[in-house]
This record gives sequence, structure tokens and C-alpha cells, in this order.
Amino acid sequence: MTGRLLAPRIRPDRAADVATRASLIGNQRHRATRARRVRRSVRLAARGLAIALVAGAIVMAGRVALDWIHHTPALAVAAVEVEGLSRVSEETVRQAAGVTPGTSLLAVDPRAVAARVEALPGVKQARVIRGLPRRVTVRVEEREPYALVNAEGLVWIDAEGYLVGPERRPGAPGLPILSGIARNGVVGGRAPSSRIVAGLALVRAVQRAGGQMAGRISEIDLAPDDGPVLYTTDGAEVRVGDTDWSERLTRLDGVLADLERRGERVSSVDLRFRDLVVLKPRAIARERR
Repeated sequence: MTGRLLAPRIRPDRAADVATRASLIGNQRHRATRARRVRRSVRLAARGLAIALVAGAIVMAGRVALDWIHHTPALAVAAVEVEGLSRVSEETVRQAAGVTPGTSLLAVDPRAVAARVEALPGVKQARVIRGLPRRVTVRVEEREPYALVNAEGLVWIDAEGYLVGPERRPGAPGLPILSGIARNGVVGGRAPSSRIVAGLALVRAVQRAGGQMAGRISEIDLAPDDGPVLYTTDGAEVRVGDTDWSERLTRLDGVLADLERRGERVSSVDLRFRDLVVLKPRAIARERR
């Protein structure tokens, strides 16, 4: 027989007793734990929903308050004051600033306004201050005129080569006039060209030469590629090359003083050679003209 034989000494397996005290207690604990987990999940969900509702309400209230602040007449610009001007017109600064009455103080960007004003010819630096009640102040530091440039009309530049503005009252300048520069080579707010930088260096060398040099030179032509050409007050052309200006100008001061003592006039002076001065006498025919 293939089946299992029952013998007197072999007892059948006992069925599990599901009604014991231990099994009942285990089932109760399992149901209690699951109920606690459900209640905890519900509490967490309710708390998260409450926080989300509160946060949304705060954001909405903030937006409403911010919109009110930006549009309330209490913070609207009523006056734009400009300080520190002597040459640049106040209206020009106001237009560049671009702050119109009624604009909210909070909408005014001081850095952006200052950058627009500093782009104006003649303005070196600008500072913008928002103040209560309802006021914007633009404080301007102007560029100081240093040398005149003949660029299709006389204009002033400062000691760094930046444009200051046009010369409206022609007169005898104390320093030589710079020429040989196109009009577009002198632009406010843009870095000065290499020719202007060289011209200013030569003007300073003329000042340092001493004697009567500054009064004897009327113009510096920056156009030639082989170095600037100076013109004296009596029309003589002076070539000084593009290096060693201080030494050559000192020699020039002595040469011009000697010619003046002897009553001689020349059409050109060439100082480009070491230890040599080449003079070209002025022709009599040209003298009579």
C-alpha cells in the first residue's frame, strides 16, 4: 500500500487552536497598531494641509501688500533734485536719469539711474539717493576741463582724456590746442583714444619743460604717424618725434629763446636727431605775405 497506514501507536496531527489567549491578544495588538498608523497619517495630512493653507494665505497677503506699496501715492516720487552742476544742464541730467513724477520710490534703481547719468559728456560720477518723503536726489561730480581739442569745433577734455563739453567762449587757452583728431574720436563716456592719451602726455611734458615753453606752443597736431608736430605762436613747425619729449622740449626752449634774442625766424625746427637741431630759415617771400 502506498498510503499511510494508521496504527494504534500513530496519532493524527492536532489541529491548530485559533481561539487561544495568545492568538487573540496578537490579533488585537495588530489591529491597534494599524489603527494608530491610520490616525497618525490622518493627523500628518491634516497638519500639512493646514500649513499649506496658512502659507498660501501669507503669500497672497504679501502680494497684496507689495502691490499696495508699489502703487500707493505715499511712495510716489514728487520731486527729483539735481546737485553739483556748473556746466552740464540740469534738464540734460533729468532726462538721462529717466525718473518721472509718480514713479514709485521702490521702482527706482539707483545704480541704473547713476549709470545713465554717468554716460553723459562732462559727468565723472553720479550718486542717486532715494529719500522720504517722495524725493529722489541725483548728486553729480563733473569732469574738470584741462585741454582743448580742435575736432570739427573746439571741445574740452579732462586730464584723463574724457569729453567735458564744447568751448562756448573762445579765448586764448593757457595750454596748446590738440588737433588732428576726428570728431568721433572725442566721445563722452568712452575710453580716450591712444592719440588723445599721447597728446595729453605731450601737453604735460610742455608744462614740465619750464621757461616760456607753454606760452610759445600754440598747437599740437596728433595726426602724423611719425610723431606729433608742434606749432609755435609765430607759425614755426616743430618735430619732436615720439620719444624723449622732456629732453627735446628743453632743447627747444633754449633754441627758441636764442632765435628770439637774435631776431631770427624759422619755418621749421627738427629735434628728432640726437645732439642735433635742424633749423629751416623762413623764406623772405613767405615773410612778406
